[in-house]
Amino acid sequence: MAMQLARLRSSFFIVLTLSLLQGCTDTPTVIEADTTVETTVDIGPVVKMMEEVDVLLVSDHTLPDHLNLSSGGANGEERLFIDPTLQSLNGKLIKRGLKTYILNVEDMVAGKDIQNKGTFDAAYNQYDQILKAAVKHGVTIASIHYDADKILAENYGEDKAYASAEEDGKKYGYIGGVQLILDERATSDATLALADQIIHRDNILQQLNAVGFRIRPGYGDKVRFQSNLTLNIAGHSPGGAFLLEIAPQDQAVRLYGNPEKIVEAIEAPMDSLADTLYAFRNEIN
Repeated sequence: MAMQLARLRSSFFIVLTLSLLQGCTDTPTVIEADTTVETTVDIGPVVKMMEEVDVLLVSDHTLPDHLNLSSGGANGEERLFIDPTLQSLNGKLIKRGLKTYILNVEDMVAGKDIQNKGTFDAAYNQYDQILKAAVKHGVTIASIHYDADKILAENYGEDKAYASAEEDGKKYGYIGGVQLILDERATSDATLALADQIIHRDNILQQLNAVGFRIRPGYGDKVRFQSNLTLNIAGHSPGGAFLLEIAPQDQAVRLYGNPEKIVEAIEAPMDSLADTLYAFRNEIN
């Protein structure tokens, strides 16, 4: 499950107890001071590329074998599911004639390896600069994620007595699922219009539900608003932006076994999402 900060980048070395995004959970990691910063790459060419890109696909989380400051997402391995999903969606967008780019945080540093706090912060700073360039040029920004499944109330931190949901007689602090997320601090007209098309016109959440994935209770026909560092930048784009939780990650594994099979299962909903993005880009251009 994700808490309210999308990425944690403080200047102190602490025991982190927050997750990367609401909807994506992970085990807090204890880290020690490390001031080493790996060489960052020149992002100038990518920033320039945003002048021509139609859709920027972003993965947000760190890789499972990289430094995990509550940034690894669901079970610390969300990128294992995000990456093949983004690749599939990317291919569909390209086939429709759209220009795309996939943004991963590890690509911001030489060697594509994030193993210390200094490199972590430097990489996400570069990441944000590209997001800002995409906003400046009206790129449509799509963040694709997988959610946590169910977290029992007794395992839900200090407020465990205040379970947010109940199912089959059990109280849960969190029940995750398919959902569309925006940050209310950053909702351009295009962001709101695109969210409306995804949810109401093209029924993308319902299509994912038809594959077998639970919709997060209460969010089958509306946006979930929450603070999110990526969306707080991306949501201002004249091209629109959104974060789509594809499925509760553990539920998807129970149903289909592995990331590749999950991607096969969501072929039709991802085709529909690609159609939505293609039509939206034509409408705003």
